[in-house]
Amino acid sequence: MVLKISALALALLILVACANATPTAPAPSVARFDPVSNSGGSVTVDVQLLDFQINQPLVFTVAMNTHSVDLVDDLTQTAILRDDAGKEYAPIAWEGAGPGGHHREGKLKFAAFKTKPKSVELVIKNLAQVSARTFRWEIN
Repeated sequence: MVLKISALALALLILVACANATPTAPAPSVARFDPVSNSGGSVTVDVQLLDFQINQPLVFTVAMNTHSVDLVDDLTQTAILRDDAGKEYAPIAWEGAGPGGHHREGKLKFAAFKTKPKSVELVIKNLAQVSARTFRWEIN
């Protein structure tokens, strides 16, 4: 009988403690952007916008893969970012594999936006004889 009362008291104590616990705040939501792929000139380019926040640099992961040409392009010279108003921005940095080879991957960075556009387009020009590859994301 004493054991039953002790078990009941313990269960009641746990129930009260759980009811008084402070709930944890949900993690802030981070926009998720789908990767976009483009194939042409025997090169496949996969690009993903990692996040969009006002006053934070825009960062794209870029993966280039081929079996027939050397990937020597300098994306800081051949890529531009365009907003929905048509304004163009040059990259500020490439962090990743250097020129050469058949597989290159890295992060292409652009300066932070002061206002939120409706959409952005990353354009890579003249990669493997393709005049322009366009990758587009809606910013919600």
